[in-house]
Amino acid sequence: MEIIVQGKGVEYVTPNEVIISINFTTKGYSYEEVLKEGTKNVKVFVEEVLIKNNFRKEEMKTRNFVIREETKYNKITGEYDPDGYSFNQMASLKFDYNEELIATMMVTISKLENAPKCQINFGIKNEKECRKNLLASAYTDAENQAQAIAEAAGKTLKYCEKVDFKPFTTNYVSQTNFGADAMFTERAYDGAVQTIINTFTPEDIELIENLYCLWIAE
Repeated sequence: MEIIVQGKGVEYVTPNEVIISINFTTKGYSYEEVLKEGTKNVKVFVEEVLIKNNFRKEEMKTRNFVIREETKYNKITGEYDPDGYSFNQMASLKFDYNEELIATMMVTISKLENAPKCQINFGIKNEKECRKNLLASAYTDAENQAQAIAEAAGKTLKYCEKVDFKPFTTNYVSQTNFGADAMFTERAYDGAVQTIINTFTPEDIELIENLYCLWIAE
């Protein structure tokens, strides 16, 4: 007798990693202008935010860098006219979860003259171990289901003939995030760092993996 079941592994994990996505943007009339101003903003961020919080500049990883000529639609001519240049550099920074460090960086960034847009997400560092535990849990769930079906049919569960699963699709990042707006709400208040620490708790990450198992019962 063949028994096909879907086993599910579910786990709720407290985030232990911070992922900050950083977007530096500058607009100007010339290529040289935006390049100069854009790189200056990045340099200030490195010096005022990274270095002063004990990060090495190499820990901020660049995802994308582009300077492009912008255009705008001219309703009179029906064509697109030149509209200066834009500088865009996207980067990311990861570090161990630390409420005080997160709060300090949020307030520091809010005080920069031309602060980049930032979004803070929360993840887990040991994804491999979590996936291993989830799959083990899913396998156990599948075995329990197959055992119940076999007993209901008056059979004895013998062994698992085949295991299949879809590529890992679980998002190992918490749904909690902070965007640029959250960064700037505290800029006018004293004690902003402590305020953020006292009011901020990221949501646990729900992890789910499925296994499809073919069991043999006799």
